[in-house]
Amino acid sequence: MSPLLRLLRISIELLRFLSGSVIGRLQPARSRLRAPERLCFALARLGTTFIKFGQALSLRRDMLPDDYIAALQSLQDHIAPFPARDAIREIERGLGCPVKQLFAHLDGKPLAAASVAQVHAARLHDGREVIVKVRRAGIDRQIGHDMRALMMLTRLATAFVPSLKHYQPLRIIDEIWSNLRKEIDFRQEARNIRRLATAFADWPTVHIPKVIDDLVGESVIVQERSGGWRIDDPAVASDGPRLAQNFVDAYLHQIFVLGVFHGDPHPGNLFITAEGRICFHDFGLVGFLDRAARRKLAAFTNAFFRQDADWLLDAAIDLGIFVGEIDRSGFQRGVAEIIADYAALPVKEWSLAEAFLRVTRLGRVQNIFIPCDLVVLMRTRSRPNT
Repeated sequence: MSPLLRLLRISIELLRFLSGSVIGRLQPARSRLRAPERLCFALARLGTTFIKFGQALSLRRDMLPDDYIAALQSLQDHIAPFPARDAIREIERGLGCPVKQLFAHLDGKPLAAASVAQVHAARLHDGREVIVKVRRAGIDRQIGHDMRALMMLTRLATAFVPSLKHYQPLRIIDEIWSNLRKEIDFRQEARNIRRLATAFADWPTVHIPKVIDDLVGESVIVQERSGGWRIDDPAVASDGPRLAQNFVDAYLHQIFVLGVFHGDPHPGNLFITAEGRICFHDFGLVGFLDRAARRKLAAFTNAFFRQDADWLLDAAIDLGIFVGEIDRSGFQRGVAEIIADYAALPVKEWSLAEAFLRVTRLGRVQNIFIPCDLVVLMRTRSRPNT
C-alpha cells in the first residue's frame, strides 16, 4: 500500500473512532461498544504498528483512565506466522550465510509468532539447542511509514485544537516510535541480554540464556534454548514464596545497582528451570536508569516506606514528573492522604508502583510527564504471579 493510501486509511479509522465516540456520548443506547473497546478495534484493524502503539499506550496509566488501560492491555498480536521459506530467506539475509551452514537443523514450524517476529527452534552444528528469533520482512519500513503518518495527523489535530498541546502528544508519539525502533533492532536486544547475563552469571537463583555472539543481526538473533515451567504453572506454586523473594532480589539489583532492568516480566517471559532458577526471556523492552535517576528513585522509595509525605513530594518533584507550576499545598494534602491509606494496610500489601501512580494522578494531565523508563518501571511488578 502506498504511503498516501495508508495515510488515508489511518485518517478514516481515526474519524470512525471519533464519530463513534460522539454518538456513544449523545445516544448511548445506539452504541454497542464503549469508547475504549472501539479504540482497540480501530488499532487492531490498522495492523502491527498500531497494535504496538496501543500496547505502548497501555503503560501510560499516568495519562489514560483505567477503562482505557484495561482495554489496551488486552490488545494482542493475533497474527498468523509467516511461512518457513520467508523465515529462511530473512535469516540468510540477516546473517549473510545459508541456513545449512548456520544450523544442523532448523524447525520450520515456529514455537511462537507475533506481529514483529517469530521464534524457531534449531540446533547448531556443535550440538547446542538454540532458538532463532527472526523479524518479519519489511516491518521496519511499515513502522516508519505509519509513525510518520501518525505524526502528521497529530500535528494537524493540534493545529485545529491547540488545547491538545497540553498533553504533549508529539512527544509521546516520538518516544513510542523511538522505543519501537529499538525493539525491532535485535542487535540492541543482544546487547541487553549480554549485559544482564554477565551481571547475573554467578547468581544461583537467576538464569539468562546466552546470545550466540556470531549469530546476531538487525533482524535475527540466536540464543541458547532453555526449558522449564512458566512462572504461573501450578507445578511451581508450592515454591512460590522462595521464587517471589528471588524475583524481588533480582529486580532490586537490576533497578538500583545495574540501572538496567527487564521491562516486560509477564508469565510468558518468565520460566522456572529444573534447578529452580528464574529464567528471563525477551529483552526487547528494557528500562534504563542512570545513577542520578537511581538516587532519586531510592529517595522516593525511602520516603514511601518511612511514610514521610513532605519527603515523598520532594522526591517526586526531583524525579522530574511534574511540568510547570504545581499547587504544592494541594499536592501535600494529597500525598498525606496516600500515606495515610497505606499506613492502614499491612506492609505486604504496600505497592511502590501504585503509590507512584497515585502521586502522579494528583495533578492534571498537562502537569505530568513521566519519562519513558519510569513508565516501563511502573509496568513491572513487585513479585511474579506465583
